[in-house]
Amino acid sequence: MRYNLIFTFIIILSRLSYGQSDQLRVNANESYIKYEGDHLLHSWEGTNDKVNGLAVLDTNSKSIQKLAILLYVRDFDSQNSGRDSHALEVLEALKYPEIKFYSESIKIDNENLIINGIFDFHGKQIKKTFSASYKNQDSKWIIFGEFQLTPTDFNINLPSFLSIKMEDLLQIKYNIVLDS
Repeated sequence: MRYNLIFTFIIILSRLSYGQSDQLRVNANESYIKYEGDHLLHSWEGTNDKVNGLAVLDTNSKSIQKLAILLYVRDFDSQNSGRDSHALEVLEALKYPEIKFYSESIKIDNENLIINGIFDFHGKQIKKTFSASYKNQDSKWIIFGEFQLTPTDFNINLPSFLSIKMEDLLQIKYNIVLDS
């Protein structure tokens, strides 16, 4: 199944690309996406280091044109198996197992990338624009930064502890390494 999704990304990105382009893959050994959640009584974080994805690199301008990222909800680890099991229930991971992001455009602005794209999560698609820092070393791109997501925007019922719901804001931190 994983290879089918990667193949689908390749097909989609190759159709979206234009001009002279190369494809870069997410280096799963060096990439991660982390979320941080808060409740009145405690904070926690979960990390997914099984990031899948592809990017289209315009060889003429030496810039990334498109980016597609795929994560599985089950791969987030908060170092608390009870919390992770409850998160799978709250996020309805059997019904919505994937988190996807597809960029519509990526522009270089000084030392940052401005990324416009669509998050597909929990059965809902939401457009989002965020800024990312980057390093381009030889044929390797490192894209990193953080942004915020609101779980209720994705129709997620916030879990509660002692009758108090968690905050409706997740801080997302990421480090995406792309190479050929």
